[in-house]
Amino acid sequence: MFRRLLLSFLALLSAVPLTVLGSAASARAADGLSYRSTTTYTVDAQSGVVRVLVDISLSNTIPDQREGNYINRRYFTGFSLPAPAGAGNGVATTANGRALGLTSRLIAGNADFFLYDIDLASNLYYGQRANVLISYEIAGLPPRSENPSRVNAAYAAFDAFGIGDDGKVTVRVVVPTGFEIDTFGDDATLTVENGSTVYTATDIPNPEEFNIFVSARNDAGLTETAVTTPDGDQFNLRTWPGDTEWQAFVTTQIEDGVPVLGELIGRPWPIDEKVEVREAYTPYLYGYAGWFNSSSNEIEIGEELDQEVVLHELSHAWFNSGWFPDRWLNEGFAQLYSNKAVEQMGGEALQPEPISATDPGNVTLNEWDDPNFVDGADEIEDYGYNASYSVVQQIADEIGDDKMRQVLTAVDDQTIAYRGEVAAEEHEGTTDWRRFLDLVVEVGGSATAEGLIDQYVASESQQVSLEARAQARESYSKLTEHGDEWAAPYVVRERMSSWSFTRAEESIDEAQAVLTLRDELDQRAAELGSTYPDDLQATYEAVDTSFGDATAAVQQQLETAESVLAAIATEGADDGLFDKFGLLGTNLPELLAEAKAAFADGNHDLARGKAQEVIDTVDNAPDVGKGRALWLAGAVLAFLLLVVGLVVLLRRRTRRKVAVTEAATAAAAAAATGEIEVDESTADESTADEPLAEEPLADEPLAEEPLAEEPLAGEHDSDTPDA
Repeated sequence: MFRRLLLSFLALLSAVPLTVLGSAASARAADGLSYRSTTTYTVDAQSGVVRVLVDISLSNTIPDQREGNYINRRYFTGFSLPAPAGAGNGVATTANGRALGLTSRLIAGNADFFLYDIDLASNLYYGQRANVLISYEIAGLPPRSENPSRVNAAYAAFDAFGIGDDGKVTVRVVVPTGFEIDTFGDDATLTVENGSTVYTATDIPNPEEFNIFVSARNDAGLTETAVTTPDGDQFNLRTWPGDTEWQAFVTTQIEDGVPVLGELIGRPWPIDEKVEVREAYTPYLYGYAGWFNSSSNEIEIGEELDQEVVLHELSHAWFNSGWFPDRWLNEGFAQLYSNKAVEQMGGEALQPEPISATDPGNVTLNEWDDPNFVDGADEIEDYGYNASYSVVQQIADEIGDDKMRQVLTAVDDQTIAYRGEVAAEEHEGTTDWRRFLDLVVEVGGSATAEGLIDQYVASESQQVSLEARAQARESYSKLTEHGDEWAAPYVVRERMSSWSFTRAEESIDEAQAVLTLRDELDQRAAELGSTYPDDLQATYEAVDTSFGDATAAVQQQLETAESVLAAIATEGADDGLFDKFGLLGTNLPELLAEAKAAFADGNHDLARGKAQEVIDTVDNAPDVGKGRALWLAGAVLAFLLLVVGLVVLLRRRTRRKVAVTEAATAAAAAAATGEIEVDESTADESTADEPLAEEPLADEPLAEEPLAEEPLAGEHDSDTPDA
């Protein structure tokens, strides 16, 4: 900008005629007045001005011309010197101190420079030389003036240049201790003289194209104001002396804007220490309105009262290399949220322009490098800011503020993009464009982000990675669909998040094999009418390297299910006569219930033991039944033999009892008649001597025993009562 201003001025200057006496033709500086000059700019911080001293040597290079009897002599009576706007107190003298006439006049159409017209002490003829000293002061213009000249105790800015012939111009800039020089222009040397820094360019080859915009800052001269937000976030606001308007404006933006930004972003102000915000012209030198230094947590903002600029730089407290290493993400988000904050605070938000493929600064955003602090902002910078804002805003508009807050929370917490059923695991490192894409898709649910990044962000080589990602995500989608309630294992999610797609595909294949076993287990569990332990799912989802343990766990549960189902099938098979006889007194349903319960608890030994007990019981039932049948047959036979024996015995006793009874009756009758006959053929000696009534058999209650009362083989007991 400053080079263009100077060149336009020099073009105008070349059209300003110099006063020439003694000649009918007017002459211009380039037509015969040679310049050699040294211009020194000295910053006087105490006085608040820049003192300029131009030491110029002029010589007339137009020879005299003889025309007949006359000699036409061309000479100069004075010359003009450009001075920057804001200059004053101009004085011109000869080398020995003689005062010269000096007046000033404006240049039509140019507000950045004016002219000093200086009279020479005498006419300057051909071959003569005149040395002139011109001094003036640059007081600078008020903040926010269109011309950039500023001079105060904290900052001095002015355009330094020299007038003269090629190779005959020297420009020197002297600043006192405490000032640091930012320059934007041609190369020069730095030296230190009497404690002051001197910036010198000598023998400038093309003076008309040379200029130095000097930006000399003295931060010790800034005024300080403490600012605290309602949430207690602290700032140290440092302002140019006297610029109270800027101080009040920026204070308001901090106090009101920081809480709004925190609410929109969904994360609190991230800096614990006091943040310094300085008024500075330096960013303007490189084509920027301000910048944020994330390493020192310092913000520099130009003098303009621009709400979006202030909020943009404050947004960089979040959006910097601590979150995103890619510049387009930081600048895009800073633009997005600063404009959201402007709108929420009642201002008018800026909208990005449509991205044009024919834009002269067009570049893929991943190739948009760091700011150019040599030549300043250019067309690529303009394109980068607009395109990054446009891409980020389109994604944010699609997923909405709440989802974007979730995405930024994941960025801040460094959690994995591909989520499982448990709390999101940590993912080390910052969020580059790849992780950002995963987050806005997996967490935010964006359907357009991949296309936008493919079109505007990724380089040609990076688009190959996007293709590999698309293939891996298709496999991942099939895995999560197959898994249903079983989320993808950590090893798969981690490799997807790390863009290790070949290894991710390998893990997906292994995970699918586990799910196939699980499907078979689900079928077996359904047949059992049972469930199985949740830790199988947890083991599968927690796999971080090998699937060996998860596979073995599901396989073991499946084998246990097979054991219990085998027991159920065995128990339910048709039983033969001896099987049924052998199973009498067993409780197979209870054993099966215990086996199912143990299966559901994952107690494999108990489940298999109970199942095997059922199988063994059923397998042994025929032999047990046969044994029981033989035992029962023997018992029945023995019982029958016992019954027969008892019947025979009872019959004998019954007949004997009848005989005795009859004998006793006969004896009683004989005694009544006095006749007693003894049949010696039927009585022995032992019984004949004893009374019949005292016969022991008469006292035995044989007729009262149950066996004597049951009919045997159709026979009936005697009705004879006991004696």
